[in-house]
Amino acid sequence: MTSDPCICVGDDSLAAREAIRKAKHIVELVDESHFGVSIQRCVRCGQHFLSLFCERVDWADSDDPQTTVAVPISEDEVQSLKTANVAADENAILEIVANERRFLYHDMPKGAAETLAWKTRTLFIPGHD
Repeated sequence: MTSDPCICVGDDSLAAREAIRKAKHIVELVDESHFGVSIQRCVRCGQHFLSLFCERVDWADSDDPQTTVAVPISEDEVQSLKTANVAADENAILEIVANERRFLYHDMPKGAAETLAWKTRTLFIPGHD
């Protein structure tokens, strides 16, 4: 018997992105026009994700670069993030989700092809306005 991972954390980044898009919204931690932070839960397996949306305004060409990050997180991290004041200090995210880990990274840079891939490294918060 194999215990294959759910598609939300599987190697197929496109399938993972779609599964995470369909995840149940748990809580919005930051809701700004160019920066959003929320927690979601996969409807199939219950895995929690910290989701980041970061956008920079392109005043010259209206080709706003956008980056989304989806980080699988533990139940303890969910509780810590819910009680942290992430809206006042986004670095609180990095204090709670501090160790190197795998996360889904979707980058849509200005004037270039988009990238969708799993990355394994220390989490960072992409630039945003």
